[in-house]
Amino acid sequence: MTPPHASDGISPEVSLTRLAARRLRSIASGQFSPEVREKVVVCLVDYHGAVQTGLSTPWSATLIKYATTRPGPAEAHAWGTKSKVSAEIAAFFNATLAHSAIRDDMHLESCSHIGSIVISAAIALAQRDHWSGEQLVRSVVAGYEMAALLGTAIRASGNFNPHFRPSGLVGAFGAASAAVAGYGCSEDVAVSALGFAMNAACGLNEWAWAGGLEIFAEMGTASRSGVQSYDLADAGFHCSDTVLEGRDGMFQALGVGSSGVETFRDWIARSDIGKCIMDVRFKPVAGCNFAQTPLAAALKLRLDRPLDTRKIIVTATSQAVKYPGCDNSGPLENIQQSKMSIQYGVCAALIFGRLDEEVFSKVGNHQITEMMGKCEVKADSQFDREFQKGLQPAQVEVLLSDGTRLCQKLDDVPWLTPDDVNSRFRVEMAQSLPDDKAASLLTALHQLKPPGQVQDVSKIIAEIDAR
Repeated sequence: MTPPHASDGISPEVSLTRLAARRLRSIASGQFSPEVREKVVVCLVDYHGAVQTGLSTPWSATLIKYATTRPGPAEAHAWGTKSKVSAEIAAFFNATLAHSAIRDDMHLESCSHIGSIVISAAIALAQRDHWSGEQLVRSVVAGYEMAALLGTAIRASGNFNPHFRPSGLVGAFGAASAAVAGYGCSEDVAVSALGFAMNAACGLNEWAWAGGLEIFAEMGTASRSGVQSYDLADAGFHCSDTVLEGRDGMFQALGVGSSGVETFRDWIARSDIGKCIMDVRFKPVAGCNFAQTPLAAALKLRLDRPLDTRKIIVTATSQAVKYPGCDNSGPLENIQQSKMSIQYGVCAALIFGRLDEEVFSKVGNHQITEMMGKCEVKADSQFDREFQKGLQPAQVEVLLSDGTRLCQKLDDVPWLTPDDVNSRFRVEMAQSLPDDKAASLLTALHQLKPPGQVQDVSKIIAEIDAR
């Protein structure tokens, strides 16, 4: 069927969702580099550490109660429980847990945390329908690819509406893409699955100010919606194929218009398979992406006598200062807010010399609160130019009562390396597993690296869940 004309004068011969479906077919059956396969494994390792860390949060018991009391088929594991639940519930539960510490992976151009959403959906479907390891690898590549592409297209014009949560807008699209590539379905089923997923786009940023737990549930909702969108299309339900570029499609709804359409088309035409997952980064601190560099700079400036501080000046990019919840001097009420606030993170780092779950939980601490009142956050135009090159520079300047000036500038976030990710995985798994067990799980995940080696990924997942 020929798609209707878009309202902005662009009359594509092929709709964007159909182009995406064809790209997904290439991912499902084509070749990609060993480097891409290596990155898939690193993302899987990082994801499982994030899910494990999510179990230590105060709301994990509520999530477990929700997941394990829902009626439905026993198809996939709910992490940290002995229960099997439906694939949809598993995707929701595991994605929500994976984001609960706000330390999951980051794709900068789309401003999205893709792994928690896409990998949760892919693993739930792999368990439900006994995928091979190769299916899982291709599914993960596909999910990252489409989520990142969509987010990049949305943000390319610079007119993105910051009230919407970027991960929530692109997550279901990525999760449905993971399903499409994993199953290798027909083009028409793929188009409808992507269309339904686009209609499931969700997420507002009010949590950044009010401190609600929807920040985590948004990831779960996106992952579950991707699973549901694929199943709905596979059952024969049909969705509009111009849901992205149409006169009332997503790009028009978000006000990005033809810019989004052009970016989407150009990206598919010019990009190698795996570009998006190769661009994914791993945060050193469990907090907002935009706070990472200021916090890292502050950690290098730990003060022996923090009460002698007269003033703190934090200089960052405009994107960091403007992002919901980042320029927040308080009062703060919960850890969701403390992990977003640049002022809180910088001051806590200066006082304690570390930023872990315990420090982020010290909301209301008198020392931190007093120092936050001395903290000024501002943007710098040169830093903004560096941001356009993919960097996130920041500077922290501390003026002491005796006139001493301390300053630390960083050109970018000190992103974690693959070795760092593996090391953090062992630390996070040690919360509930002995060292030898964590090491065996790490080995099992690395077995996915060679193409076609693992015939049944459920064996790996069973190993991970047999705890």
